[in-house]
Amino acid sequence: MRRKRKTGQRTRAAAVLLAVLGGLLLSPPVVYPAQSAAASPEAAVKAGGGQWKFSRELSIPETAPYYELYLDEAVYRSAAEELRDLRITDRTGAPVPYYLENGERTVEEHDAVYSSALIHRAVKGTDTLLDYQIKPLAEHVDIQGNKLVIELPAESFLKHVEVWGGYDGLAWEQVATGDLYATNGLSADSITLERGYKFSYYRLVVKNNPEGLEFPGLKLVDSSREWRTAAFLRQKTPQTEITQVENRTEILISNMDRLKIGRVKLGSTGNFLRRYELYDSNGVRIPVAGSGELYRLDFKDTRISQTEIQLLAPSSSGSLRVVIYNLDDAPITITDLQIEYLVDRLVFAGGEEMPYSLIYGNTLATAPQYDIINFKDRIDGEKLVQATLGAETAVPEAAEEPQEQGGWFQGQWGFNAIIITVSLLLILIVARKLGRTK
Repeated sequence: MRRKRKTGQRTRAAAVLLAVLGGLLLSPPVVYPAQSAAASPEAAVKAGGGQWKFSRELSIPETAPYYELYLDEAVYRSAAEELRDLRITDRTGAPVPYYLENGERTVEEHDAVYSSALIHRAVKGTDTLLDYQIKPLAEHVDIQGNKLVIELPAESFLKHVEVWGGYDGLAWEQVATGDLYATNGLSADSITLERGYKFSYYRLVVKNNPEGLEFPGLKLVDSSREWRTAAFLRQKTPQTEITQVENRTEILISNMDRLKIGRVKLGSTGNFLRRYELYDSNGVRIPVAGSGELYRLDFKDTRISQTEIQLLAPSSSGSLRVVIYNLDDAPITITDLQIEYLVDRLVFAGGEEMPYSLIYGNTLATAPQYDIINFKDRIDGEKLVQATLGAETAVPEAAEEPQEQGGWFQGQWGFNAIIITVSLLLILIVARKLGRTK
C-alpha cells in the first residue's frame, strides 16, 4: 500500500513536470536586445525620417552671434513643400537652430490723411503754380506725409508736375516730379514722395498748362505701410511660350522652380489698351492689383504706360498664364518678359563648430521647431553677418545598418531545440525511475 502511494506521487510529479515543459514549448522565445550604438549627430538630423539629397556648404566672412542666409533657385527647385526639410548642420552633423523669414511681412497699415486749402495761384509763362496749405490733424501736432493725392479736372489731359515743399510758404524745396493724367478711362492722381516730409505748404508747378486746367484740391497722406521686401526681391527672365488663340494672346510662364512670383513685367512697343487676366497652373484665376488693364500710350512730350502685373499675393504655381484680350485689334508686340520674385531668409545662431551646411531634398521630413523663434524680435536688432551658399552636392545614400544577430541559441529554432532536448531527457529520467519502482 505504501509503495502504491509513492508510485502515485511520482506519477503526479511527472505529469506536472510534463505540463511545465509543454508550457515552455508553447511560450515565445526570449529575445535578447542587441547593444544600440550611441546616437550620432547625423542620426539626430535624420529623426524626421527619409533621406536628405542635397548639401550646400555655407561661406561665412566673419564670426558673429547670428547669421542670415538668403535662399536661391536651386533650393526652391529641390526642397520639400513649404521648405519643411531645410536643416542647417555644423561640421559634426549636429542641427543648428534657425528661423525662417519671408519678405511679405508688413507693419500694421495706418494712413493719416491731411486736408489742405488752395491759398495761391499764379501763372509763370505756360506753367501754373498752385500753393496749398496743409491743415494739421490737431493743435501742436507735427504734420508729416509721404504722398500727395490731387483732385483732377474733368477734362482729358496729361500734365507733368513738379512738387515743392516749404515750412512757411515763402522758401521752397523741390521734393518730387510726376505725371497727372486722365484719358481713355485711365487716370493718375497721386505722387509718392521719396520719404516722409514735415512741410506745412506744398506747391504744384503744372508744366505747359496754357489752357489753365484747375486742380482745386490736394490731400497729404502719411502711410505707415512698410513692405520689408528690398533685400528679399530677385528678378529673372523665365522660360515663356506665347501663342495666339482666336482674339487672345496667351503667355505661358514656366515656374518649375516654384519661385514665389509677385510681379510680371512686360516689355512692349506701340500704343494699346488691353484687358488681361492671370491664371495659375490649375486654371484658377489669380487676383491682381489695379484695374486689370495693360496700356501704353505715346503723347507728344511723354509716354504713359502700365505694363506690369502685380499679384496681390505671391504665387508658387508651377506656371502662370497671362491672357490678354485683343478684341479686333492686332496682338501687341511683346519684346521681353521678366518676373520679380521673393526669396526666404534663414537666421541662425553662430557657434564654434564651423563650417556650416544647408541640407534639403527630403520629402518625408517635417518642419523643425526651435526655441530661437522666441527671441526673433531681439535678434532683429543684432548685427547679422550674411552667409552665402556654396555649390550644390548630392548627399550619398546612407547604407541600411545590418541588424545585429545574437547567437544561434537566441533564435526561435535554437530556443525550441534546447527545450525539446531537455524535455526528452527529463521524460526519460522520470520513466526510468517509475519503471524501477514497479
